[in-house]
Amino acid sequence: MSASDLTGFLRGRGVDPVSVVPLLGGEKNRSWLVDGAFVARSYSTSTPAEVEYELHATEFLAQRGFPTPAPVRADDGSVWGTIDDRPAALFTYAAGAHPTDLLDGYFSTDLRLGRAAAGLAAQLHVLTADQSFPGRRNTRLDPLERIGTFLRSPYADVPVLREATRRLTALHEKIADVYANATGLRQGLVHNDISAVNLLLDEVTGDITALIDFDDCMTSFQLYDLGRIAETWGRTPDRHADLTRIKELIEAYDATRPLSDREAELAVDLIATYAAATGVDILTNMLRAGADVQSPADSYSMLFFLDLTA
Repeated sequence: MSASDLTGFLRGRGVDPVSVVPLLGGEKNRSWLVDGAFVARSYSTSTPAEVEYELHATEFLAQRGFPTPAPVRADDGSVWGTIDDRPAALFTYAAGAHPTDLLDGYFSTDLRLGRAAAGLAAQLHVLTADQSFPGRRNTRLDPLERIGTFLRSPYADVPVLREATRRLTALHEKIADVYANATGLRQGLVHNDISAVNLLLDEVTGDITALIDFDDCMTSFQLYDLGRIAETWGRTPDRHADLTRIKELIEAYDATRPLSDREAELAVDLIATYAAATGVDILTNMLRAGADVQSPADSYSMLFFLDLTA
């Protein structure tokens, strides 16, 4: 990364940096904390059209009081620029601490926080109802497309995955019919990764201060946001799906954005579809890397899907 390129990007947004500290983490971008007040981000895989959509969506939400960092526009009014020829953005810094005591660094047993996250997802969906944003998100992130890609791949025929493939095929057929007749199912902006690691909390009260990282956002069925929420907060201590907890999460969502009858009927199916899409991605990556996959449950997301379709 060229320091002069980053400095030029920041100065174009009215920031003459004194301190720039690289931030760890993030599979799809590089980030820097700037003067303790801003976060600069360079996107490694997103296209300019995808970045534009994300930034306009987060700006829209922040302007309406939703707890997420707002992008800082450049002097010429643009919401994104470039750092070393990659799309880049500058955000205001969001204060707060990440949740602690996570199982495997990811799953949370704090159902109070899970219910708050479900309510926050519903708030996001209410605010962005019927909204469209400049740019375009790629459909490759849609769960049904990801499952279909797996079912067409040679990995679907791996002997150890045959039972999972059978259930995936049945689910794919059912949800494809839902896509063909989406009556009663709200569609719009989906954050696509509302998990404990993407929440910031007040260190005293434990209340959510920010939802961050819209890098995987998409336009699809809004209830898909319950998928990651259920995977994070809807498990037993041994990582199996817990329908009692999942129903509480759905109820918390419904309290802010009431579900239609059809959404209530399909909520668990859409959660299962989301988990299945994550599971097939993980198993595919493991097999491509030559890992010795002993069971589809080697992916906790696939285990979650199998539990929900048992």
